[in-house]
Amino acid sequence: MTAPSAATPAVPSDNPAPEATSASALRLDRGGIGHTTADQVEVRMGGIGALQAEDVFVQWGGIGATRADAVGVEFGAIGAALAGEVRVTQGFAGSIIARDATLEQAIARTVIAQRVTINRPSAIGILIAQQVHGDVKPLLDWRGALAAGAVIGLAAAIGIAVRSGEREARRRGLGLARRR
Repeated sequence: MTAPSAATPAVPSDNPAPEATSASALRLDRGGIGHTTADQVEVRMGGIGALQAEDVFVQWGGIGATRADAVGVEFGAIGAALAGEVRVTQGFAGSIIARDATLEQAIARTVIAQRVTINRPSAIGILIAQQVHGDVKPLLDWRGALAAGAVIGLAAAIGIAVRSGEREARRRGLGLARRR
């Protein structure tokens, strides 16, 4: 992953955030953009709501959602990433769907990837991966997810049965479900 060159146009902090932009390379310093499409994007102390790019690098900033070939986050946050390669170093990621994901002292809510590498202690809520390298203990692995899904499904079925029983009682005029 390479960062855009220093000659790329930067979005200054005193300009209002544009709703949408499109560029081949974008460097954002201390500003914000609603959504954008670019080949290479570098964000430092700024934020982008939605982004589609080939190469993304975030440092001390954040991105709401991105679709990219490669995403790198250092001391920043990303809400959702759909990418070929994702690397989060001392940052936060909400949801990652990737071919390769690497986390170093990072926190991620959900990681779904073919290969996941944990280089330093990191916290992952839900992890679904074909290969995992490194020491990680997710809060919910595939067995826990299966058990949680069964419990939620059973609770939903009971709730639906109770509601349909109440509706049927009201329809027949029985006093079981009357409210005063």
